[in-house]
Amino acid sequence: MLSEDRKIKTRQQLKEVLALECACYPLTPRHWLPYLFQISEKAILRRHTVLLRKAEYYTNNGKRLRAGFYTARLMKLQNRHAMHIPLNTCAKGLRIYHIAPIIMNTNASIGENCRMMPMAKVVGDDRYDYSPTVGDNVTLGIDCTLVGGITIADGITVGAGAVVTKSFTEPGITIAGVPAKKLHGNRTEGSL
Repeated sequence: MLSEDRKIKTRQQLKEVLALECACYPLTPRHWLPYLFQISEKAILRRHTVLLRKAEYYTNNGKRLRAGFYTARLMKLQNRHAMHIPLNTCAKGLRIYHIAPIIMNTNASIGENCRMMPMAKVVGDDRYDYSPTVGDNVTLGIDCTLVGGITIADGITVGAGAVVTKSFTEPGITIAGVPAKKLHGNRTEGSL
């Protein structure tokens, strides 16, 4: 769960977050028809972003009727596409690359500008509040799994198929494998 200072509380914050995140899924004149009928991947991801952020905004402000309306629409869309991202778990800048199953624990905390590939899983144990905490500017690769009460530092890239069962606190590294291990050191400016 995000800290209170990272939650969307004001209309201005909502507009900023939607502008940032919807820029990833542009809505140009030729994209209006696919968006209206939800027949393209970008249209569905844009709709998901708008519903997620509006449901968070109204929930955080105690507007139960509107929160319920947007949450119901969000749940319907998430169930249809197996994208289970609970409210108030991801800070601004979330980018989902493709429609595919995504599983996230209710108590997980994802930092700003997270990039999620298909089938990413961030899971823990709700009974004991052992949920992953992910830093800012992290990339979660295809079919990676973060398990338990671990911490992932800022700028880490989690490789495809990695199973992360321990914390990585060194920023800017690449981790991969089962169980995950450090592959590369800190990235320098201009390198990827």
